[in-house]
Order: sequence, then C-alpha cells, then structure tokens
Amino acid sequence: MKIQPIVRGQISRNRLLGASSLRPVISNGCISKSTGAFYKSAELNKVFCSVLKLQRWWRGAMLLKLRTKSAVIIQSHIRGWLDRQKATGEKQCIVVIQSWWRGYLARKKETGGELLDLRLRVQKSAANVDDSMRIINRLVAALSELRTMKSVSGILHTCVTLDKATQHSHKCCEKLVEAGAIKTLLKLFRSASRSIPDQEVLKHVLSTLRNLARYPHLVEVLVDSPGSVETVVGEFLRNKEEGYFIASELLKKICASRKGVEAVRKSPALLKRLHSLVEELSKKANNEKRNARVTVGREYTERRLKEAVEILKLATAGGLGF
Repeated sequence: MKIQPIVRGQISRNRLLGASSLRPVISNGCISKSTGAFYKSAELNKVFCSVLKLQRWWRGAMLLKLRTKSAVIIQSHIRGWLDRQKATGEKQCIVVIQSWWRGYLARKKETGGELLDLRLRVQKSAANVDDSMRIINRLVAALSELRTMKSVSGILHTCVTLDKATQHSHKCCEKLVEAGAIKTLLKLFRSASRSIPDQEVLKHVLSTLRNLARYPHLVEVLVDSPGSVETVVGEFLRNKEEGYFIASELLKKICASRKGVEAVRKSPALLKRLHSLVEELSKKANNEKRNARVTVGREYTERRLKEAVEILKLATAGGLGF
C-alpha cells in the first residue's frame, strides 16, 4: 500500500512530462498527431487550468491579507493620533487649571494680610457710624415716608429699594414687617391705578411681598393682615403681564401654610374665579394648539395655565407640608 501511491505518482508525472515533450509528426507535408498525444495534451491542459486557478486564488488571498494588514496599520495610526490629540488637550486643560489654582493661592497669600486689615477697618468704621445711617433704619424711614409720599417717581424708587433689600437680607425683612411694611404695601397696592407707572409700582410691591413670604413666620403675618389674600388673588386673576407670575409665586408661598389655605377656602368666590381662570386658559390653549399659525403666544398661555392649575391644586388639596 505504501509502494502503490509512490508508483502511481511517478507514472502520472512521467505521463505529464511526456505530454509536454511531444512534438507534431510531419508526413507528406501534413502535421499529424497520434491519439495518445491528444489524450496527454488534454490532460496537461486540465492540470494547467487547475494550476492557474490555484494561483489566482492564492494571489487574491494574499492581496486580501495585504489589504487587511494595511487597513489595520492605518487604523492603528489614526487611533494613536486621535489619542495623542486628546491627551494633549487634556494636558493643556490640566496646565491651565494648575496655573489658575497656583495664581489663586499666590494672590490669597499675598492679599491675606490686606483683607484682614480691610476687615478690621470696616468693623471699626461700622462701630463708629451713626445709627440713623444704617441701611435697616434707612429702610424703615423710607417706609414711613412712603405712607405720605405723593410723587410717583419717588414711590417707585422707594419700592425698588425695598424690593432689592428684602431680596438679600433676612434681617431687613423682619425689621420691615415689625415696622408695618405689609399693611403699608397693601394700602399702596389698593390705591394704585391702572396706569403704566402705577403698574410698575405694583410689580415691585408684589415682589417685595414675595420676598417677605419666603420665611414661614412672616407668611403668617401676611395672611393675618385683613384683605391680603383677596388682594393678591385679585391681582393674580387680573394681571396678564410679569406681575401674574410674581403673584403666582406669592400665592404658592401663601398656600404652603395651613392659614393661607384656610384663608383662600373661606372665600368661595375666589375659588370660583380660580376655576373660571383655569377653564378660560384651557380653552384658549386648546384653540391655539388647533390653529397652527399661532405660535407666538402659545407657550405664554401654556405657562399661565400651568401656574393657575398648580395654585388651584394647592388651594383645594390642602396645601403643602401638612
């Protein structure tokens, strides 16, 4: 069995080599080939075709391998370049942050003594200042002048000052409430007309009341003031500009307490008007949604509707925190 394949292979090789060495026989001026020669030539052609196919396939496989290797090399280079760019950017950011931090530490170290000296000087000057010139006392004095002031520009300037002061100081809010600021502001609110300057005054009055209502113990004072809840709700129902949202925030703070919810519920007329406002804004929002041309006031109407629905829920659901 081992000898047979060796012998057969040798016979096949000899047959192929014999076919390749055949030459045509010339007799009487004509080329003649024997039958065996034709048979061997066909068999040799078959082998050549197989060899060509194998060579083509092998070249294609090698080309594909070369392309794959080239693509991997290109991808690796590009990824490396991207990683290096990213690392360079991160390094620059780290350097910038470090430089800023070192500069901050250096400035802090250099100005530490100056800040301490400045703080001591401010404390010393504050101890020697006249009591009537302190900002809280000046605000209380401005509040007392507001009760008798007739000039609209002066009233507006005082209301803006009260708004800014109560926005940043808890102590100012308490002192102003002790001085009767809520009563004065509500009186000013009721006496204002619908003119543009008076509406600007009302906006700052509402903002001041909103600043006072940030503190729970001052909200109770606001609710206990006669007609305060009705005044704020009435302005919320009437106003359609920026004052609407200021009044909305103020009502949310009022309805966050038990007394505020009870004060709203004592007046069925207010709840009915709130329901009517919600229904009106809902219809208006639906109509604007159906009309594709109306795009300017749609968001504003939806925002007003959202605030009205939230306040109605707070007033009818019992408030927050209890």
